[in-house]
Amino acid sequence: MTYTIEQRLMSGLPNMALTAIKYVIAHESSNENNFGPDALENEIKYMNLNKANAFTSHWVGNGGRIVQVAPVNKVQYGCGPKGNPLSYAQVELARTNDKEQFKKDYASYIWLLRKLANDAGIPVVLDSIGNGIKSHRWITDNLGGTTHRDPYAYFLSMGISEAQFKQDILNGINEQTPQTEQDDDLMKFTNDAPKAAVREYLKQSVDKMLIDKSWLDKFDNGTMTSGDFEGLKIIIEQRSN
Repeated sequence: MTYTIEQRLMSGLPNMALTAIKYVIAHESSNENNFGPDALENEIKYMNLNKANAFTSHWVGNGGRIVQVAPVNKVQYGCGPKGNPLSYAQVELARTNDKEQFKKDYASYIWLLRKLANDAGIPVVLDSIGNGIKSHRWITDNLGGTTHRDPYAYFLSMGISEAQFKQDILNGINEQTPQTEQDDDLMKFTNDAPKAAVREYLKQSVDKMLIDKSWLDKFDNGTMTSGDFEGLKIIIEQRSN
């Protein structure tokens, strides 16, 4: 299924170039006081009035409508000073207390995030190592410069778990045969020596609190990919300095 993207670009935006194209950011409004039938329009109106402080490229809501309010591939003020210059697009989701409407909003939100990632030429995966689609929470935890943790709590309140959100980003909704994120690039070793060296490197990084122990567990159960490991090496190097 495809959706129409309404173009309602705001005027007076900063029009600043990105420093790199790494991410598409998944947000939700976190506005507990705006969830009625006019929630989408209210959010767009408020953003237009406050664009000097915060704005994103797209809004989703009102039963699956998509409204683009700022250009992609330009800096948007949505996820803090460290994430904004790296984000091709940032997508906000207006709230609703109607679960049937939420299903429509969520489906178009997933479609849009996947489309924007494909347009940007970045991996269509959520909150993984390296480039890709990132939640606002991932930016807070990994880059800093912001404290927001959306959209997971709102999704959980509407029956969508973190695991489900990740799978829907990976596979789309009713779009293709389900797959798993790391079924084609699992780390393989020809003998025990290199495997032991990699494990020791990861263990030392865990002991120094440079990475979470879950990464060592992932290595031990054979689900770590080469991409995971390359990304971890970058993080370990950055955190060691």
